[in-house]
Amino acid sequence: MSTAETIYELVKTLPEDQANLVLVFAEFVHQRTQASDNLNNSSITTYFGILKDSPNFNEDSVAIQRAMRREWE
Repeated sequence: MSTAETIYELVKTLPEDQANLVLVFAEFVHQRTQASDNLNNSSITTYFGILKDSPNFNEDSVAIQRAMRREWE
C-alpha cells in the first residue's frame, strides 16, 4: 500500500475536525514544496546586482545603514 493510500485509510477513521487538520497540514506541505521548487527553478543569480543602478542604492551601504539607524534615535 502506498503512503497516500495509508494516509487515506487512516484519515477515513478520524472525526471530521481531525481529518480537516490532516488536510490543512497536507496543503501546507504541498505549498512549501511548490515554493521550494519555484525558488530552486528560478536562477537566484538573476537577482544579484539588480539594484546596483538604482538611485536609492548608489551610495555607500554602510552610510545608508547609519542614516537609517539615526532615524530611530
